[in-house]
Amino acid sequence: MASTFFGLDIGKTGLFAAKAGLATTGNNVSNENTKGYSRQVVNQQAKTSLRVYASYGMIGTGVEVTSIERVRDIYYDNKYRSNYSKLGENSTKYSYNIQLEDSFNEMSESGFTTLFADMFASLQELKGTPDDITRRSEFLNYSQSLAEYMNEIKSRLTTVQMEANQEVSNSVSRINLYTDQIASLTKQINIVEMAGGTASELRDQRDNMLDSLSNIVPVNVTETKYENGKTDYLLRVGDFTLVNNYESHKLMLVTREDNNNKYDATGLFDIYYYYDDNDKTGTKFDVQSMNLSGSLRGILDIRDGNNADGTSKASVNYKGIPHYINRVQEFKQAIADAFNNVHDKGIDLNGNSTAGVKIFEMSITGELSINKDLLKNPSLMGATVNPLHQGVSDSSLIDEFLEIRDANILNNSTASEYLESIVTESGVSTQKSKFFEENYTTIVNTSDKQRMSISGVDGDEEAMNLQKYQEAYDICANVITVMTECYDKLINEMGV
Repeated sequence: MASTFFGLDIGKTGLFAAKAGLATTGNNVSNENTKGYSRQVVNQQAKTSLRVYASYGMIGTGVEVTSIERVRDIYYDNKYRSNYSKLGENSTKYSYNIQLEDSFNEMSESGFTTLFADMFASLQELKGTPDDITRRSEFLNYSQSLAEYMNEIKSRLTTVQMEANQEVSNSVSRINLYTDQIASLTKQINIVEMAGGTASELRDQRDNMLDSLSNIVPVNVTETKYENGKTDYLLRVGDFTLVNNYESHKLMLVTREDNNNKYDATGLFDIYYYYDDNDKTGTKFDVQSMNLSGSLRGILDIRDGNNADGTSKASVNYKGIPHYINRVQEFKQAIADAFNNVHDKGIDLNGNSTAGVKIFEMSITGELSINKDLLKNPSLMGATVNPLHQGVSDSSLIDEFLEIRDANILNNSTASEYLESIVTESGVSTQKSKFFEENYTTIVNTSDKQRMSISGVDGDEEAMNLQKYQEAYDICANVITVMTECYDKLINEMGV
């Protein structure tokens, strides 16, 4: 049976529900510009009806708020993060490819073209006076300048590779930081929700961490919720579990003992996964073999990509820095071999054969240089095959040197054509990564708008909610006022 003040109680439930709605709407409005905030809604239902044993059966007892929950769609979260990973990969590749392209464009526009032309111009001058020491010295010094320039190209590529290696280190540190914070937030969420609360703000923070993490590596989240409010939370990247409820598992950097590619910079890192402190060896965290996207994949492709040439310990099917270094080194070796093979036929100014005397020398580390003995004493350079012809040295060997300019010295290409192919190759890679970056930027923005249309705060909609809950509050207050007047009449004015 209902209490004497049953009507007041009904009005009170409506008043409290409207008050919760106003507070929640105010919270939404104040967080309209808060990044990652999910709109919250008040869920309410009619309270259990009361049986009054009358002909009309049962009577309503008011309203109750069942929960205040955030609005979030997992489908759009997953869609956003999947594309955000691909955007991270292609943005990283585009950024690095621009650096590579800039280096090679300079090579084609001013550096190589000028030095290459000067070297052969000095040879043309030497042709008229093959026994002139000054002309010989001029040619050798121009050749040294060309060698130093090509070495500088390789040095620049190595510097970019070292920068990429440092970014690998930074990315691993960020991954570990995010997973630590996600594990900590998971624990806080469970504490709140097992006590009967709703940890909407904490869940928003965790989702923000997942968004940021998904730009580095693609994430796969599994969450199982139990009746007591506890959740089992699993965060995986590829084949590896990075967060298991309250525990985060670390990624570690291990310096390579041996380079994968012949001309790799020293000190490059490999990434290993350690399940716990007892795991002494770890398992290699290879995003490339797992075919994962993300900015980490982009960095590693740039740093280690050798176009799967089969000459390295680990073939990576991408045209990264090792690929371009190998192409530059192939060019240097081809130039050296072309000149040295001709020089083998010559005779120096002392009448000695120059067989086995190299003009260009290549060091173990891949540095190209001019024979120091020739630089000190240009008379040791061969410029003729006949020491005297009609009383003067001939220039037959110089003619063969000049032919190198237009000869197919590598891959059926001239020196200029081969270097131009490197420039073109780099440009194509840049344009490709730019295209994919722009494409995935559009997709990510669209995905974000889709999920924000569900979870984002709309000022106009919240203004309508404010008015709705205000009217509900006023009406419920009127119910209480009316019921108060009724009880006053009944109690105070109907007595004898």
